Amino acid sequence: MDSLKPIDTAHVSPNLTSSTLFKDVDLALIAAELAESRHLRVEAGEVLLDPKEVNLNIYVVIGGELQVCLEPSLSSPLVRMGPGECVGELSIIDTALPSAYVISSTTSELLAISKEVLWRMIALEQRVAVNLLHILSQRIRESNVVLLGNLEIQREYRNKAETDSLTGLHNRTWFEDVFPKQLELCERIGQHASLMMIDVDHFKKVNDQFGHLNGDEALRHIGRHLLRTLRGTDLCARYGGEEMIVLMPGTEITQARVTAERLRESVSSTPVNLPDGRQLKLTISGGIAQWRPGMALSGLINAADRALYRAKESGRNQIAVSLATRAVGR
Repeated sequence: MDSLKPIDTAHVSPNLTSSTLFKDVDLALIAAELAESRHLRVEAGEVLLDPKEVNLNIYVVIGGELQVCLEPSLSSPLVRMGPGECVGELSIIDTALPSAYVISSTTSELLAISKEVLWRMIALEQRVAVNLLHILSQRIRESNVVLLGNLEIQREYRNKAETDSLTGLHNRTWFEDVFPKQLELCERIGQHASLMMIDVDHFKKVNDQFGHLNGDEALRHIGRHLLRTLRGTDLCARYGGEEMIVLMPGTEITQARVTAERLRESVSSTPVNLPDGRQLKLTISGGIAQWRPGMALSGLINAADRALYRAKESGRNQIAVSLATRAVGR
């Protein structure tokens, strides 16, 4: 900032009429304050505002261009500020350090208005205050757009982190985070819940006979059936390998079995159309357990897993209900 140079003021006042800060302002009312403000020339590459230094002025761009950057470099500007626009208004109002670097991208001409002079302008001409409010509201809108954009990016990365890329279902990490929270909610509001575990029958043979790429297509096929069959309130994830897990809030064991049978029949009656023209017939086995208040997720999974084991031992392509669940129901 030491190299800022005064400029000829003869041509400055006419340019102020196009400034956002002085729009529709009677400049005659604030002539003394304008005369007290400094007219500066900033060379290309010079840092005007630094997040490590207190700012004492609002700067109106008369000519040239300023860039708002996160780093003291012109390589990736966030915003470009041209003639008529201003910078520094937030930091002189809240007396906090600037939130970003402001750098001149070319030789620029500025009007530097101190905080004290700005308040006098506002007292003399209320239109300055109205314009300043418009500028501040625009800054808030711009910040919101940036925040929403960042949230969208975060959401996209989170979706990628929580989604199984092969089946399109949620993954194990998501399941371990969400299922316990859902059971806590069921406990709190006194809601039923059932858990279903599904396994693709003879999946190793599918990979051996048709190849792993076609085995992947088989898992995608199961994922599509799950997404079509389940309700929007059901929680589904790929548990591991060819196993899928489904938590059905607000569902008793009899309702869960109906859903499981519908899924099983849908899979067995719809073969997978492979890229080479062959058809692959799949079946699934399932185990269901009903959650009871006070029951941990691990216990619920173990009960459903034991039921799944019985379904496979009994010939596969069937749904079995946890014996513990049946005992409770009697």
